[in-house]
Amino acid sequence: MYIVGIVGRVYYNKDNQKIVQTHEAVRRYIDSNNGLVAITILPTEDYYHGMTDGSDELNFKKINYVLDKCDAFIVPGGTYAYNLDQYVIKYAIKKDKPLLAICLGFQVMCSMFAKDRTKFDMTERVGGIHYGNGDEYAHNVEIEEGTLLSDIIGKNRIAVNSVHNDVVNFEINDLVINAKAEDGFIEGVEYPNKRFILGVQWHPEYLIDDNSKKILSQFIKKIKHK
Repeated sequence: MYIVGIVGRVYYNKDNQKIVQTHEAVRRYIDSNNGLVAITILPTEDYYHGMTDGSDELNFKKINYVLDKCDAFIVPGGTYAYNLDQYVIKYAIKKDKPLLAICLGFQVMCSMFAKDRTKFDMTERVGGIHYGNGDEYAHNVEIEEGTLLSDIIGKNRIAVNSVHNDVVNFEINDLVINAKAEDGFIEGVEYPNKRFILGVQWHPEYLIDDNSKKILSQFIKKIKHK
């Protein structure tokens, strides 16, 4: 049995209480595959105490205990980025465990390797092709040849959905840019020379078309075949 850790996201319920939730579409897809089980990477100590500034405290002994048990990770979409997102991404790269970063997770991954980290402050709001319905195509992305994403998809252009308000339009170090939108904004990145460290701006878990299935299937294949 392989364990996929999914970073939990904080939301407010109708009583204005903070609730840590797991993206159901992500969990459902993982649990639908034989030999895989999804767990939520939950708060440690004073984690998620600052909803407005994205601040949190990590108990490294506790969080490392959880991460050590996981065989792979998903950093999903959401509204606020926290230190835990970055910590899980760094851990996956260091330990060479498969990682799929989606939407906000992708943005966090890009911000970690930004040439100038002040360029990404999550305040730039965009519309048009960058915000729509997760179940529908919004625009095309051009895929760079010779990349992991290109090997997975086998095409140089695909249609994707788009459910995000922030964009990645700054210089990045170390990561390989593997996809861009028609307006030039970065839509996909990967970390070279690792088993599977991939970030995409769109939501393959919502779309579940042939291209999305290829990404998710390859992620799962890398988990099961070390």
